[in-house]
Amino acid sequence: MRRDAASPEAYRNEVTGTQRDMLEAIRGAIFDVVPEAEEIVEYGMLGYPGLANLAAQKHYVALYVMPEVLDRHREAFAGADCGKSCLRFRRPEHIEADSLRKLLADVQKTRKER
Repeated sequence: MRRDAASPEAYRNEVTGTQRDMLEAIRGAIFDVVPEAEEIVEYGMLGYPGLANLAAQKHYVALYVMPEVLDRHREAFAGADCGKSCLRFRRPEHIEADSLRKLLADVQKTRKER
């Protein structure tokens, strides 16, 4: 579900209920790892340049990261549906903040090494 929000705040305001809670939990992990992260809207989702993208879809919230990094952390997200480069969370209890922070820190480290 692509959103045409003009700003990150507008995007977040369009998301309601449980999806909003999940979106905010993942955003919290992003800002825990990279407090100075820039938050933009790109490709109809929230973007954190050089780190990740985050989207509230119809039935889940998806976090998009580098495929090679996700491969290294896939087993830590048993409750989430894992694609090639995304984690799809359907329930708040599937979001494990510590695992997310480790994943995002690895993305940041991998990007810096390139």
